[in-house]
This record gives sequence, C-alpha cells and structure tokens, in this order.
Amino acid sequence: MTDNTNMNGTQGATLSEKVTQYDPIVAIDVASEDEALRLMGSLEVKNKPILKIGMELYYGVGKEMVREAKDRGFRVFLDLKLYDIPNTVRRAMTAIGRLGVDFVTIHAAGGSEMLRAGLEGLRQGAGEAGVEPAKLLAITQLTSIDETILRDQQHVDIPLIESVADYAHLADECGLAGVVCSAKEVRAIREVTRPGFLCVTPGIRPSGWAKDDQRRVVTPQAARELGANAIVVGRPITRAADPVAAYETIRDEFLGDSRQDARRVAADLLSIHAVTLSPSEPFTWASGMHTPIYCDNRLTISYPQVRQDIHTAMSRLIRREFGDVDVIAGTATAGIPHAAWVAEDLGKPMIYVRSKPKDHGKGRQIEGVLRKGQRVVVIDDLVSTGGSVLKAVKAVQAEGAQVAGVVSIFSYQLPQADTNFSQAGVTYKYVTGYSTMIAEAEERGLVSHEEALTLHEWRKDPWAWSDAHAPATGTQQ
Repeated sequence: MTDNTNMNGTQGATLSEKVTQYDPIVAIDVASEDEALRLMGSLEVKNKPILKIGMELYYGVGKEMVREAKDRGFRVFLDLKLYDIPNTVRRAMTAIGRLGVDFVTIHAAGGSEMLRAGLEGLRQGAGEAGVEPAKLLAITQLTSIDETILRDQQHVDIPLIESVADYAHLADECGLAGVVCSAKEVRAIREVTRPGFLCVTPGIRPSGWAKDDQRRVVTPQAARELGANAIVVGRPITRAADPVAAYETIRDEFLGDSRQDARRVAADLLSIHAVTLSPSEPFTWASGMHTPIYCDNRLTISYPQVRQDIHTAMSRLIRREFGDVDVIAGTATAGIPHAAWVAEDLGKPMIYVRSKPKDHGKGRQIEGVLRKGQRVVVIDDLVSTGGSVLKAVKAVQAEGAQVAGVVSIFSYQLPQADTNFSQAGVTYKYVTGYSTMIAEAEERGLVSHEEALTLHEWRKDPWAWSDAHAPATGTQQ
C-alpha cells in the first residue's frame, strides 16, 4: 500500500481516489428578485443545477430567495463567506442552519476557533429546524487572487498553492466538509486532506470565454480531470442566449461523455470475455432462443479496473440522468456488488431486492432500509427484455418508494425491452449496449464486417434469427 502520509503527519488522500461529483453549481449573481426568478425559471430542467445564492442576492432580497429556490426543487449553495469573531459567526451560522440549504461558505483565514464555531452553529440551527446540516466549505484564496496580489498586498511570503493547501488542511482538521479553491490546486489539497474531502471550484470558463475578473481559470473538462467535486459557473450560463443549452453542455463536459464510457466498458467486457460473440456457432439461452452473443457480467467482479470503469460510468450516468437520488438498489444477485460500489461512489444508502420474498424469517423481499417517498435507482448487470428487473421495480414501489429509473451495465437493446419499460412507465438507461459492443468488436478485429451484419440482424428480430440457426453449445445462465 502506498504511504500517503503528508508533511503534517496525517494521512492524505490518494490522487487516484474515486471522486464524488455534483451537478454544476450555477451562480445567480443578480441583485433583483425579478431577475433571480427569471434565471430560476430558465433552469427548470430535469437534472436541476445547484443554485449559488451569494451576497448580492441574499443581501438585496433576503432569505426568501433561499426558500423560493428550495420550493422549486433546487439545492442551494449559500455563498456568504462568513468572516468575523467566533461568537458572531456561531450565531449567524445557527440562523443559516435553520434554512435547510445544502452548502455554506466561511473564510478559512478566520482561524480554527472561528471555523469550529461556525460548524457548531450550523449543526445547532439545522437540529432546531429538523433538517440535514449543510456542508460547510472553507474559502481558501479567491480565484481573483494571484501570486502578485498574495505577495504585494496580502504580504504572504509563501507560494499561492502552499497557502491554499495550508488552509485546506486547517479546514479538514476542524471537521469541515471541504473547501472552495481553484481546480488547479485540487491535487495539492488531496495530498493533505482525508479521503472524501470536497473541492468545489469556481473560476470555470468554457473554451473561448473571457476570464473576466477571474485569474485562475480552467475548463469544465479540465476541472473534472483535475479531480474537482463540483464546479461553480456563472456568466457562461446566466448570460448565454440559451441558458439551458449552456448548462447542459457544461454539465456533460464536467460529468463526462457517456459515449466514451460506453466504448470503454464495451472494450472491458470483451477483453475479459464477459461478452463472447459467435454468430457461426450460436449459444442457447434458458428461454430456448439461439443467439450469437453470450454475456456473463458476473466475471467483472474479479477485475478491479474493469469494475471501477463500470461503477464510475454508472455513477456518472445516474448523476446525469436522474440527479440526486436517495437510494441505490441492487437486484439479486448480479446487481448487488455493482449497486454497492455505486452507492459508495455517490455516498448513498443501498438496498438489494430478492427475486421473491424469503420463505422464512420475516419474509422480506427487500434487504436494507427503504422509506416511503424515497427516490430509488435500481441496478442490474444486464437487461434482455427487462422482465426480471421490472419485478424488482414493483417490489420497491410496493414499499411506497419512487423508482427514478433502472440502470444496467449492458443492454441487448431488444425492442421488447423498450416496450416493457414503456408500458411500466419506467425510465431505463444502460452504460453500454449491443450496437456499441458490435462496433467495438469489429474495430478490434474480433468479428468481420459480414459477421457484424449478422449480429445486427439478430437484434432486429431475435426469434426469427433463432429459428434460422441450428442449436448451439452453451446455455445463458
């Protein structure tokens, strides 16, 4: 095991640790209620952004804007950057804690006593209101600060990145959830903080955008590659001709390209022989159908890099398609390990669903804690027609929970599956599908172009293809 002990004698996070990502945070930096409401209205999309309400709007309009945003279903990043004596900060944070916001900021420069007082007040206020405490983030150095300002105006005689890392280490020691920093400083911060410590990064500009008053800027893709947990974006979205299109483009760039994930996972499954293609000597499924493909995703659990590629892609897909869900459910048995890894990635509770209730004990079909009204994503390893996973969906719904959707590693992309999910009123997504698998196999020389055409014919009408081919050797389990 690599020793990540840093210069302060604490255990630092590895640079390769899995990073939890949040939807982009959109800065509603306006002064009037009407303009704020217009921007909120323009961002009423399926996967809503987190809204940053800063000093300008909060001081100009008040906490009513927080309530309005929460009532519309937005998560709120309240960016007030508190910086005062500890007792004042504690009382202010108690009031903020009652608002039920999701993130709050405080200046690390106020010192450990102030940071701890702020955290204490935030938790007290949340407890009084019966809401979850917000994640408290420390401001390190504003992204408008550069080395020259640090040296000549703040009279700090250490490099900027060292100053930021020191503030991050202080915030971590005081129990804060994370920091606000430039994406360029994330890797240095990971070296001196615990795993799971959040790095929220403003100073985000898509390619071609002016820096404006920001000095330490990166693109959304660069922020992702540098390990940022969340990005804060203002003008490139709020001043765009089409704010929704701008937001979705930036969101996709930050959370990752689903097409790249699809091809990567397809290549993984082929390389470990979890998927085998044999159009000349078909396999036989348990249903009796003769098929040119055999898929056994149970093999993936034995390959650490493959399973990491899979759960990383699944986590991105869930964030992109379903937003902030409450619970991850795995189908017994092949979906259980992948659900566990995804739940860990997303920091969510997990349950698993048996194919039928137990015939002993309490007769449960669902193991784990599931509450009425919770939004659930159900994970399976593969889907042919969707019949088995839809039984799991019904079991979850019978407990009073809402199924946001179903996600699988692989889909045969059979027309019957589309029909079944549509009739059930359930959204279905997959990491990689049959068509991507065939394209990847052909590109790698695993099948010829003629064989690829035969493989595509099977998907169009599986039973007709089956009837036209002789029985084969294997049986899909």
